[in-house]
Formats: sequence, structure tokens, C-alpha cells
Amino acid sequence: MFCCYRQLTDDIIISSRIYLALRTCTGYGRLHHLFWGYIVSSKAIVSLITAMAIAASGIGVPAAAFAAEEGPGTAPAKPVNVMTVSDSTLLKSDSILPDEMKTAGYNAFLAAVSMLDRVSALLNDPAMAVAAAYAARAADAAAALSGLEIQKSTSVEDDESLWYCPDIPMKKEHQKLLWECCMERGLDYIDMLALIALESNFQEKCSNGKFKGYFQISSDHGPRLSKQLNTKNDPLDGAVNIIWGTAFYSWILADDRVKDLEGKEKRDAALSIYQRGPGGYDKYGKNEKYLEKYYKKRDMIVKLFENR
Repeated sequence: MFCCYRQLTDDIIISSRIYLALRTCTGYGRLHHLFWGYIVSSKAIVSLITAMAIAASGIGVPAAAFAAEEGPGTAPAKPVNVMTVSDSTLLKSDSILPDEMKTAGYNAFLAAVSMLDRVSALLNDPAMAVAAAYAARAADAAAALSGLEIQKSTSVEDDESLWYCPDIPMKKEHQKLLWECCMERGLDYIDMLALIALESNFQEKCSNGKFKGYFQISSDHGPRLSKQLNTKNDPLDGAVNIIWGTAFYSWILADDRVKDLEGKEKRDAALSIYQRGPGGYDKYGKNEKYLEKYYKKRDMIVKLFENR
């Protein structure tokens, strides 16, 4: 989560400048069309909407100031004029900011997340919806880093439209558990649905020799995984398999072969290790045939969410 927070900080700094340039050159009207024309990527929209909230609130402070004593949706105890804070104070990384300023920044950020969530629903973009949930979690992480207690921002994460798709042949409670595991472990929900679609076609009791369940995990790993993750040793139990599979994949993402990669390259390496094992990957590299099948499944999942 801290890594997500640091990336978000960089996005805010960069996109704040982009936003100010866009506002100067195009005005709010044309910026609006940038969103609805779907010209920019989901990540860019995350950054731009965040930047708009910050610029509109007048809070030009480091992202570490996104914290609050009060819960999301509450207003600051009293307005803060940021212009009264000296530039030297804002530039010092160890500066102690007033709680009112932290509250204002945090609430501005949550407003951006709420706006992003609404845009994702209107555009039927599941990737953007997932980004909104990650942004909400990053806001809470930033608040925690500031040392102030806040109510957990669950409004975005608890919205079942982010994770439930009735056309996916998987129990609703299992879709929810998968979403929760993805949020906990920093995984892409759409990626995990696609992996399950490829491995087992969403068949909870799928069994191919020693490979079991949604994620087709080898039963050889059962004793270790059940002990490490505090579950029963039953790979054909859908809930257990989801916990195992998401944990297993998150460990692959932390592997030295994968952790420093980005985007599709990172996903391709992780999926190939998942299918071939570390030794097979070291010897043969990416499994292009497996990846081709995977991306067809992923495209299918995205379309199911778009057509709900």
C-alpha cells in the first residue's frame, strides 16, 4: 500500500501541472470533453481528477497531508487559507501541517475518488472502477501515515457494482471474496477473474489430476498454504482456493524476476511463472501461447462488465 501511495504522490505532482496547463489552454469545457471522449487512459483520468480536486481546494501541499481527524464526507472544522502558510513550510518534508489543512486535503481527495467512481459507472469502465477503489485505499494509507485516526472510506469499496457481474458463472459471495482479496493484496481484480476463467472456467470443483479448484493449485501445496494462510486444507472449497490463489499470485509479483517490471511486461512474466513455475520460466521464458489464451479471456471479462 505504501508503494501505491508513493506512486500516487508522483502522479499528483505531475498531473497537477498538466491540469493547470489544460485549464489555461482549453478551459473546463474542453477538459470535460477529454473525459467523455475517452481520449486519455484510466490512469490519466485518476491523476487528472485528483489534480482537479486539489487545485479547486487550493491545497498545494505534499500528498502526506491527505489526512483527517474526522471521517470522509465531513467538512473541516474551519476554513484554512493556504496562502498564509509560508513557502518554506510547504517545501519542508518534515513540516507539521495544521490538522485543518490535513482534513481539507483528505476531503478534497475523497471528492476526487467519488467523482472518479461516478465516471467509471457512466463509462462502464471496470479498470477505472478498480482504480477508484485503490485510490480510496491510498487516501486512507496517507492518513494513517500522518498519524491521525479516520473512519475507513468504505463507500467506494463496498459498492458491489465494482466487483459483481451476474454474467460471470461464479457465486456472488466468491466474486466478493475475490475482490476483497485483490484489494488486500494489491492485485488487479480483472486480471484475477481472467486467470480463473483460463484455469478453470469458473468451475469451483474443477479437478485435473493434482490441480484443483478455481486457480488450479497443486494439492502438493495444500499443507503449506493451509498452515501459512490459516485455512483448511481443501483446494476444492471455493473460498479456500481464492485465498490460496490470490496469495500465491501476490508472492509471484514480489519475486525478483517480476517486482521491478511494469505494466503488461510485469503481468506477462507473472502469468508465465504461474503457469510454468520459476524453474520453467528461467529455462523457457514467457509462455506466449498461454498468454494469448489469457488475454482473450481478459477481453471477455472486460466486455461482460461493460455490458452489464
